[in-house]
Amino acid sequence: MPRIPVRLASTLLLTGVLAACSQTPAPTTEDTLPPGSPYAGGASYPWSDRLEAPVADPYAAGRDYPWSSPQAASTLATQGLSAGVNQLSDLPWTSASNFWGPISRDKSNGEQGEFDGHTLTIGGQTFAKGLGVHADSTVKYALNAQCSAFTASVGIDDEVGTLGRATFQVLGDGKVLYTSPELTGADTAKAVSVNVSGVRELTLNVLKGANTYYDHSDWADAKVTCQALKPSGTVYVSDLAYTSATNGWGPVEIDRSNGEQGQFDGKPITVEDQVYAKGLGVHANSAITYDLGGQCTAFESVVGVDDEVEARGSVVFQVFGDGRKLYESSVLQGGVRNYYPVARANVTGVRELKLVVTDFGDGKNFDHADWADAKLACSTPGASGTFDPTFGVAGHANVGGVDSVVEPDTSVVLLGADFTVKRVSSAGIVSAAGAAVVPGGTAMALARQANGNLVAVGQANSAVVVVRYLPSLQPDPSFGTGGVVVVQYGQAVPDALFGPTAAVSSGRDVAVQADGGVVIVGTASRAFTSSPGVRILTPQFLVARLSVTGTVDTTFGNGGSVVSGGEDYLSPQYRNDGAVNDMLSAVALQPDGRIVAVGSSEYISQYTPFVFRFQTNGQLDPSFCGDGICGVFTQAGYGDLLRALLIEPDGSIVVGGATERFQTLAVIARLTSSGAQAGGAIFQIADYFYEQGSIYSLARQGDGKIVFGAVTRNDRGLGRLNADFTLDTTFGDLGTGYVRVQTGITSVNIDPLNRIVASGATDTVRVLP
Repeated sequence: MPRIPVRLASTLLLTGVLAACSQTPAPTTEDTLPPGSPYAGGASYPWSDRLEAPVADPYAAGRDYPWSSPQAASTLATQGLSAGVNQLSDLPWTSASNFWGPISRDKSNGEQGEFDGHTLTIGGQTFAKGLGVHADSTVKYALNAQCSAFTASVGIDDEVGTLGRATFQVLGDGKVLYTSPELTGADTAKAVSVNVSGVRELTLNVLKGANTYYDHSDWADAKVTCQALKPSGTVYVSDLAYTSATNGWGPVEIDRSNGEQGQFDGKPITVEDQVYAKGLGVHANSAITYDLGGQCTAFESVVGVDDEVEARGSVVFQVFGDGRKLYESSVLQGGVRNYYPVARANVTGVRELKLVVTDFGDGKNFDHADWADAKLACSTPGASGTFDPTFGVAGHANVGGVDSVVEPDTSVVLLGADFTVKRVSSAGIVSAAGAAVVPGGTAMALARQANGNLVAVGQANSAVVVVRYLPSLQPDPSFGTGGVVVVQYGQAVPDALFGPTAAVSSGRDVAVQADGGVVIVGTASRAFTSSPGVRILTPQFLVARLSVTGTVDTTFGNGGSVVSGGEDYLSPQYRNDGAVNDMLSAVALQPDGRIVAVGSSEYISQYTPFVFRFQTNGQLDPSFCGDGICGVFTQAGYGDLLRALLIEPDGSIVVGGATERFQTLAVIARLTSSGAQAGGAIFQIADYFYEQGSIYSLARQGDGKIVFGAVTRNDRGLGRLNADFTLDTTFGDLGTGYVRVQTGITSVNIDPLNRIVASGATDTVRVLP
């Protein structure tokens, strides 16, 4: 359209100048179009961008719709809050239409071309940034609920003099949020400020007046202010404002698939026929960043190619924390069963989370990718299952061991695998340490006496080793020899055919009685005749007791110990074979002093679980399951491998371990004081059904909830059950009942303030109850 000069002092002067400078005679009013007017005869130059109808191949002819989001201010931004102020002229719109030529960025509407406008000027005031449009026009932007305010100065550009009239309108998700009065070329710039909190799609309309003549309209200094607030609690990522986003085709979609070009044109997120209500629909190549502020612990999402592209598309999902890759999927393809792959990442301490989808290097066509059901677990101060910020670094002491005990002052003593001991203060700092006292020994378990002494058990040179430490963590010279007792409970076999076999025994767990007696459970070798003339050694159940001074207590069991095999209690086929491997893994004392021990017999990878109860003299208690021995069966044909034991205040017994072949399911069961089974749970801790996951430790809170420590390939090492054995989804990360830690948890304790203290090989954590 021919250029009209800037407004002058009077209409007469303006008319004269127009006649002199313009090739097209100017009208004296909007309603009078002289010959040669660009609007004469109903002429127009309509223009649109990204409003094509969906086609079978949207990528044909090299079409491309890359998109980037507004930037949100956050603690990650080096330039402060200004990082969250985004000029709309610097952002890609998702769609736009204009009555006369293309919309101009940082220029007035101009003629028909894209760059033929002038400096934006309204009522003599110039603006460096903004959009130059012509009524009727519409521009849409994807904000995805991450911005709080839209501001602009609006009016008719001075290039049309006093001519033109239009109304400016701001919409959020289709709802009108602002409408200006009708403005003309004679008006000064009008300030606009609109609250766009929660708005996903921003629409800017300019509506014509009586006609469209000379309606050169400016959204001057049009900008959105966006703020990324750090997440708190368990949140869906799609409900969280990102700091930035780029996408290979159209805007990132919230709780929808990627769709086509515009906001909201996706479908329900669907991966492998499973529909998800929450998530992000993206298109390779994409990258979305979030400010976690270092207060989250876990990220989890189902990932895959959306079913809407059928058997097309191939992508790779990546999760980065502060620039470090935390997760990468295999190549995932559309129409291929990937069995709902789950992206999981430990994001403890991470400030910036970045979710990336790549095209696998084979081009981005049809790469519609979903972060389905994507969630974050973040700290809410004082929430159940969050790390205690007063302990160590964000709840982590960063020192571990094979077992631990909590002391009355809430400090923690850790037992190293080499029989070293360390005390971690209530603040999570190592405050004392004792040297290794058993060269070549392997420690397994730790218990605390009422007087503050500590007793550890394990093995060295194929014999049981027990060490007692003073509260100073030095060996107790009144116990054994320099604090150390070594006892061989196993038998040797002088077999003429295969040669002699040395005796073997090992301590696996320990309990301290009220009088200072030390009860040990584990395994000891026993000679067995497997066939005529052939004697072999097999591991057998071991229960033994030492006196308060460390001598063998000969009044206990059969001269100080009880060694018996699972084949003694199983069917003749096992008894005749003799290849049963037995192990007692845990021991605990009931309120009346009776001794409970749990373990399993293994025969060709099939496990039979046993719960023993002994009287204080080491004899089996006939009031327990009739003969002192109970079995706990939960999976027909396989049984359970028991590793953990808990005695409840009423004398009930809770056992834990793993079940199913190769121990792929965790198991927890309760027996009454008499041995009757009284409930339990079988659940999968591992990511996939073929991965192992087992309970290693149990503790009971004052409200009856049961906390368990587990060892598995993922980070779900600490969890909590309600009293009825259902997972307590109010606890821990992502509403799952688990707290993610980067070490398998082998020891769980409840401290005097009801806080949960859990330790594994590399870390000790304290978690709020």
